[in-house]
Amino acid sequence: MKNPKVTCLTWTAVFLVLTGVSAWFVHRRAPFGGAALFGGLIGGVLLVIVLAWVSAIGKRMLEWWRIVGARFGRQPRDGHPAAIIGTLRGHGELQAPFSRERCVLYSYEMIITDIVDGESQERKAYEGFAMVPLSIEHGAERTRILAKPELPSLEAKWRRSRNAESAAKLFVENTTFTPKSMPFTPKSTGLMVKNAAIGAKSPEEKDLAQTDGHLRYDYSNEPIETNVGACRLMEKILPPETNVCVLGTYRADRHALVAPVTLRTGASFGIDAAWRVVNAGIATAIFAAIAIIAAAFFCANFPIEMAERAESRLAWWEINLERFVDRNVRAPLAARGMMTSTGYYLFDVCEGCASGRLEINGRTIDLKHATYLGGRTIHLSARKGDRDGVTLVDDRVVLTIDGKAANVPPSWMQENDIETSLGSEGEYAGRITVIAPDGWIRCRVTFNTRVDDNAWLPSRR
Repeated sequence: MKNPKVTCLTWTAVFLVLTGVSAWFVHRRAPFGGAALFGGLIGGVLLVIVLAWVSAIGKRMLEWWRIVGARFGRQPRDGHPAAIIGTLRGHGELQAPFSRERCVLYSYEMIITDIVDGESQERKAYEGFAMVPLSIEHGAERTRILAKPELPSLEAKWRRSRNAESAAKLFVENTTFTPKSMPFTPKSTGLMVKNAAIGAKSPEEKDLAQTDGHLRYDYSNEPIETNVGACRLMEKILPPETNVCVLGTYRADRHALVAPVTLRTGASFGIDAAWRVVNAGIATAIFAAIAIIAAAFFCANFPIEMAERAESRLAWWEINLERFVDRNVRAPLAARGMMTSTGYYLFDVCEGCASGRLEINGRTIDLKHATYLGGRTIHLSARKGDRDGVTLVDDRVVLTIDGKAANVPPSWMQENDIETSLGSEGEYAGRITVIAPDGWIRCRVTFNTRVDDNAWLPSRR
């Protein structure tokens, strides 16, 4: 049986990791104020919800597969999860606390409304659970249930009659309750006793695998409520001879299902399980769509250029993501008038300098110099005077490797792959991005140089 504390700690760790990743992602694009903290928390919550639903899909598909196998007569294997479908049999009977109906299992809550500082607050005054030893009759066999089952399909019924109120008062008078905060152990009769040894497990945690499967506990919560008539009465009851599907871990030596056990009532168990898979898939799609839309909105409004520095280059996946957002988010929204331009950002480099790289088939050229060649031509190279590098001629990009020059096909370029700015004194700065469709050529470089602005601008020619 999985320890709930371990499961909780695991999901907490997953949430913290996802929050950290989200905060880093946000900080890369919005490196200011509390944006990373706020964005990290939102991203962590959305991602952990999506991950939880994805996990639920897998678990529900396994549950469906086991139920289908049980329908077709698959035999359970020792130590493995299994599904058993059949008629529930109880070794003995119980009476529900409020309705007095015959049953083999019940749980109940008595809820009181307190007035605190003028506000109403609900709390459980009394609660409890009981079941007799249970087994599932399937064909000629009987498989026992040696764990407290989860009951997701069992309906909660609210009892409001005077008979139910009288039964509740009598039940409270005749039952020994244990304060919920106290340690305890169950008597052989199933009643709870006070002054139990410290460290004893609660009934919910008790391993029933070595018992006959009988369990009962009754809790009271402080402050003790004496006016039972003021309580709202809720109970869940499981009648004998009910058609059930029970999932748990099969123990051949006990011929029983042990914890964790889930018990469902009904008839169309396979169809119901399939619908649970579908519902988990729908929920996953909804929350994944919310997460993707939120990420797209954030990326569209906070370009990655804000994090780019000469000493801190962007990863190629970040550049590819930015181009994807530009092509598939910003451009369509701008075309529909739903978004205005966010402008562009250029980090500072010295005059006559460049900062970036050109990669071709694994070979990397660090571009460090920017040279004005006259007219409207800028050449970027690793060393001053080198022919190899990147040349910007008007709005054309030319790549030169080993003395051989080639124009970059227009199909490789997006609208914002070339960003330039001309100052009043001829200061010319810009950024060039080139990525081939298969990624064998990649270039990202920012430059700054001085040009003849009279020749550069058409209006001044």
